[in-house]
Amino acid sequence: MIFRTRFSLNFITATLAASLLAGCGFAGNEDQVRVTAVEDGDAQINPVGTRLNFASSTMRAAIAKGLVGLDEEGRVVPALAARWIVTDDGLSYIFRLFDTKWDDGREITAERVARLLRERFSELRRSRLRYDVTAVDEVVSMTGRVIEIRLKAPHPNFLQLLAQPEMGLFRAGHGAGPMRLLSEENGIKLGEFDEPSQDEAEAAEEDDRWVSLRAERAASAIARYRSGAVQVVLNGRYHDLPLVDAADISSGDLRLDPVAGLFGLRFIRANGFWAVPANREILAMAINRPALLTSFPKVSAWQSRLKIIPEALDVEGINSYPDWASMTMQDRIAFAKNHVSRWKAAEGPVAPLTIALSDAPGARILFKRIQSDLRRVGLDARSVGSSDEADVQLIDEIAPYDSAPWFLKQFTCAKTDVCLNDADAKIAEADAATNLEIKARLYAEVEKMLVAHYNFIPIAVPIRWSIARPGQRGFAVNARGWHPLNALVGIPIS
Repeated sequence: MIFRTRFSLNFITATLAASLLAGCGFAGNEDQVRVTAVEDGDAQINPVGTRLNFASSTMRAAIAKGLVGLDEEGRVVPALAARWIVTDDGLSYIFRLFDTKWDDGREITAERVARLLRERFSELRRSRLRYDVTAVDEVVSMTGRVIEIRLKAPHPNFLQLLAQPEMGLFRAGHGAGPMRLLSEENGIKLGEFDEPSQDEAEAAEEDDRWVSLRAERAASAIARYRSGAVQVVLNGRYHDLPLVDAADISSGDLRLDPVAGLFGLRFIRANGFWAVPANREILAMAINRPALLTSFPKVSAWQSRLKIIPEALDVEGINSYPDWASMTMQDRIAFAKNHVSRWKAAEGPVAPLTIALSDAPGARILFKRIQSDLRRVGLDARSVGSSDEADVQLIDEIAPYDSAPWFLKQFTCAKTDVCLNDADAKIAEADAATNLEIKARLYAEVEKMLVAHYNFIPIAVPIRWSIARPGQRGFAVNARGWHPLNALVGIPIS
């Protein structure tokens, strides 16, 4: 069954009509691209700080390079650094910088970059990257063009960390490209990076290649695309997929990134029935994942999940799947129904599970599916707002890099009261280990502990969708879900 809402169709239709009346169509000049980033919350674009929304991250990556960056296929590529080496023990990364300048014309030196990196690593201890930047021991400038970053313990994904948009560097407000700010009128407008030789207005008029960037809600972004006012829409999530369907976006224009990450229910409060891990296991067993995922239109390949860490990062010999993973759905329902009946007979009624979700069409579909599945086994659920008190909250996050600890650290005692101190201690032991095989095995053991604790109920891989016409230059679906602006108009990162 597909749950649809009349509101979704009416709203997108009204928004589309308004956009068609107020917006202007856009002719296909591949050197001039208009982009909209979908934002559910604050749509302000500000590339400065440590807690950046998607649009702000996208702008920062465009105007402030780090040592390395990500290309349109999500690969780590040179940015400020022309090349690098990693020592055999994995504890030292040595970078040689390009001979280049900041956007005010000042030379980029290893000494200044090292100082900026030290400051940035310190700032990012209050960001989504906080668990990883603590691995950095020291940053030193070795010569005018060489920098060394020394780590406390090996970090196999350190280059991917350095490629994150937050690692883009500003010196006194000046970046080093690959693009530069042309104007902030009617959205952000970015052009090709060049040494400043004329005033900003004249440069904006003469620049042939530019990208405009704005941030708004999904309905407005989709409508703007339909009207021809933008060519690319980025950062769509599962809960707005019904709007894509209602707008009749071509399946060839809808792009789904094969991202890794977390999509499921994290317990943040556990009272009564839900205080017992074996009872939280019933929620995991009751959810009919294939039926839930097929309730969403246009996404036939959405993959369900039963464990925390992707299989690609598994350690041989450690099976972290739940014991019931091989059971049929029918057998799982029968087991869960019997378990709940016995609990109620001994302990009395069970309060509905409260689930914190956003107010969006796709979230309502998700809730109705979970509620229906729980009712089949004798339980119930109630939906509340995403900022309201609840038993569980939906996690819908992309992993920024291929890192087992990133997944595990979303369920530590710093993240939720429903946690395991023993798991936290083993994570700390793994972080400190210098042998990569030992480190990986310790993380795998943590996953096994957390799967049995059921403070997180995996449902699927995350969904990130974009809209772009086939053949859009510089756009490629990728495992990072990252689409740099400079590539859209053929501007290289270095």
